[in-house]
Parts: sequence; C-alpha cells; structure tokens
Amino acid sequence: MSDPLRVIVVDDEPLARSGVAQLVRRDAELTVVAECADGRAALEAIERLRPDLVLLDVQMPELDGFEVLQQLDPRRLPAVIFVTAFDQFAVRAFEVHALDYLVKPFDDARFEAAMRRAKLELREGDGEQLTRRLTGLLEQLAGSAAAQGFLSRIVAKMAGHVRFVRVEELDWIEAADYCAKLHSGDKVHVIRESLQTLEQRLDPARFFRVHRSAIVNLDRVRELQPDPRGEHLVVLQNGTRLKLSRNRRGELENRLGQAI
Repeated sequence: MSDPLRVIVVDDEPLARSGVAQLVRRDAELTVVAECADGRAALEAIERLRPDLVLLDVQMPELDGFEVLQQLDPRRLPAVIFVTAFDQFAVRAFEVHALDYLVKPFDDARFEAAMRRAKLELREGDGEQLTRRLTGLLEQLAGSAAAQGFLSRIVAKMAGHVRFVRVEELDWIEAADYCAKLHSGDKVHVIRESLQTLEQRLDPARFFRVHRSAIVNLDRVRELQPDPRGEHLVVLQNGTRLKLSRNRRGELENRLGQAI
C-alpha cells in the first residue's frame, strides 16, 4: 500500500475546519499534515510542507483562497478542492479548472465522493494537467481583476507588519494630510496615499466621496439625517456621522436611486 496522501485543511471557521479535518482522518489513505485558520498560515504551510492536496476555503479575511494560490510558485501548485459558499452559478469556473469543489453545507456522501475523485486523480491521473487547470483558473481571475481595474484590497504597513485590508471590510476612509485612514470596524490603518488617489482606484458603484475629507462604503450607509444648518449627515451602520457636502448631494441621490 502506498503512503497516505498528505492533506492541508484551510478554513477560518474553527468548527468547519475541525469538521473537515475529522472527515479526512476517517480515511486511511489520507493524512492531515496541517490545519490553517487564515490565508497567511495556509501560504506558509503549503510552501513548507508541500502537500498533495489542499482543502481550501475560498472566503477568508486578509488573504482569500484565490489569493493564497496566486502567491504560490505556479510550478509547485498542489491539487486543490475548493470549499465555498458560492452558489452554483459561481462554481462553474471550478468545474472547468479545479480538481473538485464542495459547496457549504455539504454532507458526508458528497465529501467522500470528492475524496474518491481526488485519490484517483492523484494516484493515476496527470499531475501536469491538474496544474494547468488550476493555473488557468488563476489566469482567469487575474484577467477579470485587471479588466475591472479597481482595488480589491489595500496594503497597510504598521510597526513592521503588512496587513491586507479587503475593500469590502472598509466602513469609510478619512483624509489625514498626505495620508489616509482606513476605518474598518474598531480598527484604523494609516496608509501613505491621498484620498484623491484612492477615490480613483475604488469602484464608484461601491464607494462615494461624501466630503473632501471622507469616502464611504455605500453598503455601510444606514441613513441620511438633516442637520440644523439645512445640510445632511451620512450615518453609517456603526453610528459614525459624516457631513455630506451640498455639491455632492445630487450625485449621492443618483447613486442611491432616490431623492434626499
């Protein structure tokens, strides 16, 4: 009998991660060599351990599953089974390029079927073909991002650490001289980039400059309130209140599809 296939399980949800790892351990032909809670840990583990197979969650903070793979040497990509909450339309790309995929929530039978396919492909299939398929998916993703031309994440450096802030995690962005402050929940990251430059690089369908000193994530806007001076305030879901410039009011009405 050949050696068990070496597997890394990656998921930022502890219960999901431990559940998948337990399913893997029930199969004598597989062995779990690492469990990773985020993209950074996954990247390090894959490069260090060189697994045969990675069960990779797609949606994770900082580095998602795709971004993990994009940072690996394309000549040394492991076989990958994506674990995702995407709907059936979104997983069509996986059907073409990936070894397999599991849509959350999945049952034991679906998991076992994916493992049977993985073992067959890895034992008897063409490893170079698997690599080509996965590389094709990464090229497709890169082409899509380039076509859109908008930021999907912002690099913030602080105290010797580098943090990747996903734009959908942002509540609002504040001008600070020649820098900008990224407000995300209770965290604030300062980057050396002007608000004007950021405005040009963010998707205008999702971000709006309410004032010369502030850009808001439209998904975080809770309501608009009049103030005593006859102007309006933009109120975010976390309670932050920001002034809305009078000359920006008409455009915001157009973005929201309703009059203020």
